Amino acid sequence: MYAITRQGHLYIPAVVRRRCAIAAADRLLIAAEPTERRLIIHPPAAIDAMITDRHNAVLDGDAP
Repeated sequence: MYAITRQGHLYIPAVVRRRCAIAAADRLLIAAEPTERRLIIHPPAAIDAMITDRHNAVLDGDAP
């Protein structure tokens, strides 16, 4: 089981960081799905892609 440290850090095993291309010092967006007992971790590249996709949709007039 993992927990948040007193400094507010979440330990993520190296194998998971490597698989997800997360550097040790990267800031992450972490969202919880409590009913599924799941954390969803968004690395910086994923956040950039989501924002870019959304901006393109809005600017191209494809957004709902």
